[in-house]
Amino acid sequence: MLRSAYVEIEDGHRLICEAPDGVPVHVGDECIIAIGDVEEVGHVAKLKEQPVPSEEGEDPPRVIRMATLQDHARASENAVRGKMALEKVAEMVKACGADIHIVRGRYSFDRSHLRVLYSTEGGVDERALGCDLAHELKCRVDLRQIGVRDEAGIIGGLGPCGRNICCCSWLREFDSVNVKMAKVQKLSLNPGAISGNCGRLKCCLRYEYENYLEMGRGLPRTGSTVECPGGTGMVVAVNVLLKKVKVRLEDNRYVEYGADDIRPVYGCGNGNCGRKHDEDPRSERTQS
Repeated sequence: MLRSAYVEIEDGHRLICEAPDGVPVHVGDECIIAIGDVEEVGHVAKLKEQPVPSEEGEDPPRVIRMATLQDHARASENAVRGKMALEKVAEMVKACGADIHIVRGRYSFDRSHLRVLYSTEGGVDERALGCDLAHELKCRVDLRQIGVRDEAGIIGGLGPCGRNICCCSWLREFDSVNVKMAKVQKLSLNPGAISGNCGRLKCCLRYEYENYLEMGRGLPRTGSTVECPGGTGMVVAVNVLLKKVKVRLEDNRYVEYGADDIRPVYGCGNGNCGRKHDEDPRSERTQS
């Protein structure tokens, strides 16, 4: 029976590979895999006792063998050669005037391919540049443009929480993030406070968003008119976690009440009556 092996290659890219029973690999092992006619070295992250989902017309990658000491030595040599190749790539990019930033590059295990990741705010003729690089380096050069969020995940860094940023430690897929998520959580809308290392909205804005929506249901909206034990007033602040509402009364006193001690006044004419915390966030601009 064929097993599925989730193998991470050096640049963090994870592939689902066939792992035949005759190949003794375990989670944590280094192994050699074949992607078509290209060989790569990778780290087995997970094994499943089920066949690899096949795509029509394509053969899935497969595990060939466990990595040997000679394979580890070759992988180390490839890393050194890769740095030298990237220096040459940077020189040629500068010479042709292309406005691109080289993020990372690596040779395949058999050194038949050089994969180069880059970012750019403009356009670049990948075919022409790839042909020139292939002629100079004597191997196939695969140029791949990535976004700023992917670039931050590759470069890494520390977040304001003091830990490694999520996209370089455990986050594999990027979900859409929007400004509404920060508003619902009562966070500062200062771009510097809600933007990550990549300059986009922080991915962690999504983590507690659903909880805030659920806990905020039934609470009045800021600016709405409510009836409370002290009389009629306008909501000036809402603490979703504590279920507290701060109200400015008609005599300009500010009093904080529990959510159960107030009720909204409908038909107040200010357009803010009722709870709106569960509005569809897709009405806001998203970033992916």
